[in-house]
Amino acid sequence: MHIMQLNSGHTMTRTAIVFTLLSAILLTGCTDSVKSMKTEYSGSGGMTRWNIDPVAYLYHYQNGFTGSDALGYDEQLQTVWSRLGAALTCNIDYDKQAMIRLLVQRFGEKPVTHELNGIGFHSVQSRKVPGFCNDSRKKEINKAIIRYRQSRFG
Repeated sequence: MHIMQLNSGHTMTRTAIVFTLLSAILLTGCTDSVKSMKTEYSGSGGMTRWNIDPVAYLYHYQNGFTGSDALGYDEQLQTVWSRLGAALTCNIDYDKQAMIRLLVQRFGEKPVTHELNGIGFHSVQSRKVPGFCNDSRKKEINKAIIRYRQSRFG
């Protein structure tokens, strides 16, 4: 009986150790996005990666999606998509379906392309950037949406 209690106690110790190690590993993974914001970015090619670094995304959000980082789409369209995706991330309301109709008229492409490859993609990327939805960015997004409603995408 006494041995079983020791074994049980020993098992609890192993369980506690395994739990602690797994927790440490998971918590380390949670800090990766913060660490990556401290890295430097060359300004080219980051958008073509499977797992886009938030530093690369923010760089292109601020400086434009050019060359290979436009991912085969019109550079201006990528910028518009990034602002509309950012609006979703920052909970800024707009009529997405009406906006998609305007995008189809101006840039072509199918509505699903604008919704998924464009707006949805950029929403996912902007959510990964710590502190993305600051007050100045929200003001900039709101101004952009006002222009876009008037079909002014440039």
